[in-house]
Amino acid sequence: MNHSELIDKLLRELSYRVGIVNLKNKNQQSIISEILSEWGEYEAKKIIMEFLTEAGKTPDTNKPKDDTKGPDKEYVHIGKAIYVKKSDVDSKGRAKEGAQKYKKDASGALTAISDDVYSKEKSTQGAAGEKAASTTTQNKQGGGDIQQTEEPVKGTSLKQAGYDKKVENEDETRKQIEAETSVGVSITQTNEDIKEELDKTQSDLEQKRDMGIAGAGGAAASQGESRYCNTMNTLNNDEFKQKHKKQIDEEVNRLKSRTGRSKFPNTSEGDTLLALGLDPLSPEAYEYIATREVFAQQELQRIKNIDNSVFYLKGKKGFDGKDDAYLEWMRAGYDGALATRKILDEDTDMDMSKPNKTIQSETDIDDTIELKISKKLEQAKKDNNQENINYYINELKSFKKFRKYHDTYTVGQDSNGRMCVVSISNKKGDNLKDPQNNTTPANRFNVIKEQYGESVAKTVGDSLDEGIETVSDTKKAAIRSTNTIDIDESIVAVCELPDMKKYIDKLDNNAAFIKYAEGKGRLISSLSTAEKLKLMQEHSASILSTGKSPAFEPYGKIMTKIGELSQTNKFRDANSSINFDSSSISRCITMKQTEKDAVTTSHNKVVEDIKSADEKLGFPKDGKNGPHVQGYIGTVLDAMHFDSYIDGGDGKMIIQMGIRGAQPKDIRGCLAEKSGFAGDTSTTEGREMLKKHLRERCRVDSKSGAIIVTDSNGTSEICEDTWRTAGTSQKVASGFGKDMRNCISSKVDARRSSN
Repeated sequence: MNHSELIDKLLRELSYRVGIVNLKNKNQQSIISEILSEWGEYEAKKIIMEFLTEAGKTPDTNKPKDDTKGPDKEYVHIGKAIYVKKSDVDSKGRAKEGAQKYKKDASGALTAISDDVYSKEKSTQGAAGEKAASTTTQNKQGGGDIQQTEEPVKGTSLKQAGYDKKVENEDETRKQIEAETSVGVSITQTNEDIKEELDKTQSDLEQKRDMGIAGAGGAAASQGESRYCNTMNTLNNDEFKQKHKKQIDEEVNRLKSRTGRSKFPNTSEGDTLLALGLDPLSPEAYEYIATREVFAQQELQRIKNIDNSVFYLKGKKGFDGKDDAYLEWMRAGYDGALATRKILDEDTDMDMSKPNKTIQSETDIDDTIELKISKKLEQAKKDNNQENINYYINELKSFKKFRKYHDTYTVGQDSNGRMCVVSISNKKGDNLKDPQNNTTPANRFNVIKEQYGESVAKTVGDSLDEGIETVSDTKKAAIRSTNTIDIDESIVAVCELPDMKKYIDKLDNNAAFIKYAEGKGRLISSLSTAEKLKLMQEHSASILSTGKSPAFEPYGKIMTKIGELSQTNKFRDANSSINFDSSSISRCITMKQTEKDAVTTSHNKVVEDIKSADEKLGFPKDGKNGPHVQGYIGTVLDAMHFDSYIDGGDGKMIIQMGIRGAQPKDIRGCLAEKSGFAGDTSTTEGREMLKKHLRERCRVDSKSGAIIVTDSNGTSEICEDTWRTAGTSQKVASGFGKDMRNCISSKVDARRSSN
């Protein structure tokens, strides 16, 4: 939020709480301070309050003559010319229930008025034009009546919005506050002030994540990141182990008693212990896994105790009330926090003995942190401290670079007390198999197209356009096909099975469908399954005829789900009375297969056309790719942030994958090793040569989408680039190839064991 938006928001909130805004009123200044603290705007609070208190030293011509008993001493405004005693005002600046109201008489003295007079006064204020667009609401906390002004249209002045006319020179006041806010406060803000501000910011985010208000990664990942941050900020592992020794010992005994397939350690536990360099049967191994489990179980119990929390939310909105799904994220949070702290302490400039805070990334928060670093740079320039100038130039550059894809980051200090930020990319699995980038086929095709610019061959351009159209139209195509399927006995029989209930329920509860049925004189509850499906087809066709597209769920999903279920022998065997050879069921199966194949088929065609375009130019030549393949390879490397990691970022970016925390140098080193690059990656020139080498030497496996490279040592898989249809979604998931995973794991584990 910029300073102008903050001032607008502040004045609206102040008007809501006190009615008429008077920036020189001491009580209102106190409320302003309270509001800014609630919002976590500590640096803005400092400069605004300094400005207001300084301005308050000038004579107030609006103050009553008898200032020993005037409204600025013992009384406060709660509405136009209405006052109450300060003792009758709650913490929000509102009148308490039953508070005596006062009004000035002709002499300017305050006189008590009855509630009837007060009510009449309120009803006539709007008509008199003293306060525009006001409404009366009941204060639910204190029970007193308050004046609430409608929120002004963004960009209007205070006078246009109907705020108090008594504020002297309000335009100048606003400009002065904005100017002061935009120029000064962050320059002198201490690291302790920043820590205090971020405490509230992250606390607010954690409350939102607990209730399923998710960030870009979805509810589960957002909650996982939230609890990782909380663990980073609050866990004292030694104290935790001491405090919960009994539970940990009990968990150790439980681990030792596991037999058969569940015998300790399982695959996941074994991978964690391998990364830690622990003998799986050592006391240390048992203690680590047991401590982590006690921690995770406590986190599980915490979220279960919150009504309607993200734990209970269904589908993609939460964890469906499943213990195991939640526990996986909490174990990853514990592993990740301990691993990240170790890296921060041993391999970055951050001084972990000084206050620090780990927070989740959101655009507004990142904007604020970037501004704070900029202000630190301004201060360094003001002090003419060249060392600090250089430091903050690099700090700002790193933050701008990694904020594009970090999930969380830690804000602290270096050994010299300078603000220090380290970005973190968070993934759940120790095995490094989690995708580093997710997008849609249409988006990736567009990125490829942009990469080529004007140099792309016409065949490749046409292929990309066709691919974009195909993957963008699969849902609409399914809806069109649905409308031509005969609703026979087999279709009806499948739709009446429990497996289809949630999909039919979505049709029953679709507001547009209900309205359409009612327009036809039909009630959904009175329709048979066959009638309902036929009416759905009719409604869908009517929407398509207008040039619009019905929602895929339910108008296309029902038939594609029938096709998905009907392909499996298990489903057929369980429902053997249904004729799965009917033409209608067969069409549903074809629809589902077409939807499923659309992404991979389009991708394979684009890859083959790209290779063909280079072949016409005589490539590969001397083992090097032509321009089209190089362009395609570049989009995958960019999706994996490989160019960024090759350029640098050591000590400023951590790729935290479960227990394993990698850094750019690990990825840069493995890319060089696995691609057979023999140059010096410690220099700028060498790093540019590595990027060029990868584009020229890597190959695309058109079947799997993997990026591979072959040299005298054999073939190495650099990236997995998987194009697929998943449920109703289309995905392109890019991750480390198996050879890169092995290489990175080895480097991280070796460094950990050596420290």
